[in-house]
Amino acid sequence: MSFATLALLFLVGFLGFGIGVGGGPGGIFDALGISNSSNTGSSTAAIQDQIDAANAKLDKNPQDPQALLKLADNEYLLAKTGIETDPNTGQPTSVSNDAHTALGKAADAWNKYLKVNKGKPDVTTAFNMVNVYQLLGDIDGLIQAQRIIAAAQPSAQSYGQLALFQYLSGDLSGGDASRKKAIAEAPKSQRKTLESQLDQARKQGEKIKKQQEKAQNKGGGATTTPGANPLENPFGGVAPTP
Repeated sequence: MSFATLALLFLVGFLGFGIGVGGGPGGIFDALGISNSSNTGSSTAAIQDQIDAANAKLDKNPQDPQALLKLADNEYLLAKTGIETDPNTGQPTSVSNDAHTALGKAADAWNKYLKVNKGKPDVTTAFNMVNVYQLLGDIDGLIQAQRIIAAAQPSAQSYGQLALFQYLSGDLSGGDASRKKAIAEAPKSQRKTLESQLDQARKQGEKIKKQQEKAQNKGGGATTTPGANPLENPFGGVAPTP
């Protein structure tokens, strides 16, 4: 079983318990806000208008934080129009080349926003970026976005999700710190269930960490390119389709 599959299985369990970024019935990416709902040409055109307006502002001021946020959000919305999902599981089955490009543009705009933003990062866009980075298979970006969410909205759900991502990246110490916060935030009646789920995630994280170390010792150092090494990136992402 691949690391990507294992990661998705853990997410299923967390979403069932309510420790997910979305929650509720349906597949993982349905809970994350990605579904097979059709998008009309007019809605796509409206999204493109928002992108064009944001880019026009950025031409005048490349460090306009609100324009960068608008660009990140709308590039993500545009990408969703090119993502096909399984109607039974809600998981993505294909991402068009155009959608993959839009996801990359969304991540680029978000990273630029984080560099110029002077206050607390926008939480709504951070939620969108969790979806973006999951689809791109960028575990580091995923953790960064979830950390922003947990700091702004501390809860068993937000810290539990952060711990999950950290464990599945091989960051055991980071996962342990987030796990402690998640359990502290959880109602007493749910703590044992949460502890059990995070224990499973940690065990998988231990396996991933060992595989990372083995790969580094074998090859003299592992690549850090997002999506390039499945041992470093358990989420894998969804490869673009022509």
